[in-house]
Amino acid sequence: MGKRFLFGFSMFFALVGLLALDHYANVTWGFFALCLLMCWGGVYEMGRMFRARGLPLDTGLLYITVAVVMCYVQLVAEPPRIGAFAPLWGDAAPNHLFWVPVSFRQLTLVMPLAAAVIYSLVGLTRSDVSNLSPRINNNLGMFLYLVLPIAVILWIRRVPTTGEWLVYFLLAASRLGDVGAYLMGSMLGRHKLIPYLSKGKTIEGALFGLLFSAAGGALAFYWGDWVTGGALKRVFVEWWYGGILGAFVGIAAQAGDLVESGFKRAAGIKDSGHLVPSFGGVMDIMDNFMLTGPLLILVLALWPT
Repeated sequence: MGKRFLFGFSMFFALVGLLALDHYANVTWGFFALCLLMCWGGVYEMGRMFRARGLPLDTGLLYITVAVVMCYVQLVAEPPRIGAFAPLWGDAAPNHLFWVPVSFRQLTLVMPLAAAVIYSLVGLTRSDVSNLSPRINNNLGMFLYLVLPIAVILWIRRVPTTGEWLVYFLLAASRLGDVGAYLMGSMLGRHKLIPYLSKGKTIEGALFGLLFSAAGGALAFYWGDWVTGGALKRVFVEWWYGGILGAFVGIAAQAGDLVESGFKRAAGIKDSGHLVPSFGGVMDIMDNFMLTGPLLILVLALWPT
């Protein structure tokens, strides 16, 4: 418990440091590199899990997809303006390295459609016709489960002025909820949450995790408002809005954790990998974030302004 707890906190502060360096340098390159490497690591580990089940997965195709999608979001795509994201921009404007037609910058949310077309065409080139359907479904499923959520978080990070604070919010609500569920569940947990997916998670731990997520979200928005001079108040008028949204993010974070637990249980392994000492694999770190970025996009797209 001690090693995992200390390593988790060290990774938390390392990520905060990386985001701070990007913030003060007014760039997103550090976070872009982190997203790229974490996605590649996740594809490697998911490929390992799929092979353990004898299921087809084109990891080479997914490696290329990760590089293309992350570079598109970082270099070409316009940061989100949908719904409540527009007022969060304020008077700022993104810095584009080169000119492309405006329509080329608005394609982030249609990437799943492009992936569906490309993966289907690639699937037709494989000679093992009996695996055609599961191959296409698995490739597209990994894009939707792994690649797109991390790309969406990078997309959010690129919102001028407030993007880094939205990522801090996701980080605080997701990771503190995990810490709260782990600590309080270890001390007070009596009733299993979903034992066929994870034997260690308890209802008591999940409830305390949501409280920690709400507290983390509220503190992140309060801090962000203070540092930016009220930039977040254009949308989140009161600091406790962050607590309510943080609780919903906590639910998504716990659900993402359970989904990855299901993948591991199906593959018959305890950890997704051994790339991170004393903690497990890359997916064991990222599982909290698989659903949180898409949830934040959805909520802010529908947020009344």
